[in-house]
Amino acid sequence: MPTIAHTSRPRCSRNAFVVLLGALLVNACGNPPSPSPTASPPVSASPSTSTSSPVPNPTAAACVAADIRATGGPWGGAAGSRGSDIVVENRGSGPCLLPAGPAIALVDAGGTVVLSTPARAGEGPSVAPGGSVGFSLVFGNWCNEGTPLPLTFQLALAAGAVDIAGLAASSAGDLPPCNGPGLPPSLSATDWQP
Repeated sequence: MPTIAHTSRPRCSRNAFVVLLGALLVNACGNPPSPSPTASPPVSASPSTSTSSPVPNPTAAACVAADIRATGGPWGGAAGSRGSDIVVENRGSGPCLLPAGPAIALVDAGGTVVLSTPARAGEGPSVAPGGSVGFSLVFGNWCNEGTPLPLTFQLALAAGAVDIAGLAASSAGDLPPCNGPGLPPSLSATDWQP
């Protein structure tokens, strides 16, 4: 009995394969391939489809302070540092390009930059009107008690800067502790995040 079941399966599989092969041959012979000009319009349609997908706008101008609002807070603390998530919104009427990465300056009450992150070369994301991107900021080891308060944070743009609302350090309690006297304070920012 097992021998009969074993021999009937290959015959069914072989018959199915022969039927399938025959159908493919008939289909290939009965339907000649369409001429190549008919195939070319879908190829030319692809570029127009891809331009409608969301991609950075290469014609967008650099973002200016009048169109950008940056908001942070509240501060969170970890390992002796202070950190905050920042949201950068485009309130302008057209898309604009942010710098390659967030460059931040810490400014004292007199308007002097006392600490900053390095600027990055190149262009960053294009932000549509009403759109936003974000990044995280970490500030640590503040041992400069003589610096006039309040301290504010600014986001650098291609030309000028914009204040980051919600992050002013008005008192010593708003500042990170001095964990390394004699060591410089630290300030860092992550890459842009959608």
